[in-house]
Amino acid sequence: MSKHHKHSKYGPQLVVEAPEHFTLQVLNHAEKSGAKVGAKVAKRALKNARGSGTELNAVQTDELLLAAQQAGAAAAIAAARRVLGKSLGSKEPMRQGIDVDHTSLQSERNTTSSTNHGFGQHVLTVKRVERLSPEMIRVIASAKQLAGYRPNGKADQYVKVFFADPELGLKAPYDLKALRRSLPREKVPCTRSYTIRWIDQEAEELAIDFVLHGDGGPGSAWASSAKPGDPLVISASRGKFSPSNNVDNYVFAADEAGIPAVSVAMGMLRKDAKGVALLEVDGPESEFDIDHPSGIELRWVHRNGFRPGTSDVLSEAFSRLAPPSTSTSVMVHAERSMAKAISYMASSWELNKREVHVSSYWTLRIKRPRTQRQ
Repeated sequence: MSKHHKHSKYGPQLVVEAPEHFTLQVLNHAEKSGAKVGAKVAKRALKNARGSGTELNAVQTDELLLAAQQAGAAAAIAAARRVLGKSLGSKEPMRQGIDVDHTSLQSERNTTSSTNHGFGQHVLTVKRVERLSPEMIRVIASAKQLAGYRPNGKADQYVKVFFADPELGLKAPYDLKALRRSLPREKVPCTRSYTIRWIDQEAEELAIDFVLHGDGGPGSAWASSAKPGDPLVISASRGKFSPSNNVDNYVFAADEAGIPAVSVAMGMLRKDAKGVALLEVDGPESEFDIDHPSGIELRWVHRNGFRPGTSDVLSEAFSRLAPPSTSTSVMVHAERSMAKAISYMASSWELNKREVHVSSYWTLRIKRPRTQRQ
């Protein structure tokens, strides 16, 4: 083996001429990979913590994942510099002049900083509000270049929406760290996850569908009174699933909270796609128009007055489906217990696991009365 191909704990080392653009590409790749690994480790730790009875709220989870991404990226960049330094024949680590200022995470932070002061938030303005059904409202918001928001192109693309108490008169974006020091916990802006229904880059608009639960939740309360001119504050996009176009059949199942993601997925299918979509709503008056391939049958299932998450109509409708061919894609977005029940039934179909996407999109919280000590 050539002396230029020595192995070390970092893998093969190549002595190459490394112009700056090459170095930046290497650091960029290292940063992305390190951030991905950092987030993966943090998510595994969060999962283990939930198993032990410890659970963080949404804001704490977001902050932990971001910190893990940044730490992983920094460690990967440091290792890459050492490797490149050795490859270039230098006894010292690479100079710090070529830094993460040119790489993806820092670039994203700079973009965010220029549009929302670095708080990891994109501030848009409500442009119009549309009533889809008695229980669903579509809020369309806009901003120049979408305030730096970057779509990820996935069917289940979602964001955290920030909700602040209007009586406090807080100005977005929100400095959550400072607000936690100065406000009671219940007054600090909170977040909830919502699917991006559609984005129009040319019009610089995006839409989010909100379910009106009638339970006084922050998202429901905000959407029910949203009006043009109000701020819509969102996080960066997440999500990882899009339906495959290499299958012969599609099965979708969702309640109101999951219908936006399923609707986006159906809009991604080829025109000759075939299958069925089971959509749970309260009753016939709650159905609304959804663009979909003509070969996808929309089957609305009705709770008929039951609270969301307390009826089995969606799982019962799923159980009545005939086992499909093995060339089938399944997408389920529903309340946690319902998603688990449907996932169990779908597993008996013996499909390719990559074609089965089941998401516990929300969890029914049952408030139990406090018991008084005797």
